[in-house]
Amino acid sequence: MTEINCESVRIAAMALADNEESPLGTEEIETHLRNCEGCRAEIVSLGLINELLSSQKRLEAEANLWPALSARLDIRQSSAPPFRWRVLLFFGIPLFGYKILLLVLQTAPSLWSKLVPIVLVIAVFGYLKTNPFKINCELTLRGELSS
Repeated sequence: MTEINCESVRIAAMALADNEESPLGTEEIETHLRNCEGCRAEIVSLGLINELLSSQKRLEAEANLWPALSARLDIRQSSAPPFRWRVLLFFGIPLFGYKILLLVLQTAPSLWSKLVPIVLVIAVFGYLKTNPFKINCELTLRGELSS
């Protein structure tokens, strides 16, 4: 059995106010509150705080902000400088070729037999781009009409 003191009565009263199970019975709480002015005042002030917090409502944004944000994002994306593929290709391909040539000249001929298939595969996939097997993204059964 729980010892009845001011602390336990206050905890039990708060549990009852929150519709939770109390370690003390309601009769024990009421008996203590009749005799203890401090606990009575504390329970009344906790009740007032609980009412105040219960009366608060959550603010909800009524405006739909997405169209304005979307427009601003579109403006930023359209004003961004385009990526310069030509500059990358102009400098990148010769530098890559130079490094490959140095690698081939400094290594044993057995590496060439390993390097040539890799270069061919890279060239083929580069030629075919991202869809090397020409897969159709819209799979349909025969006889169905695509909409």
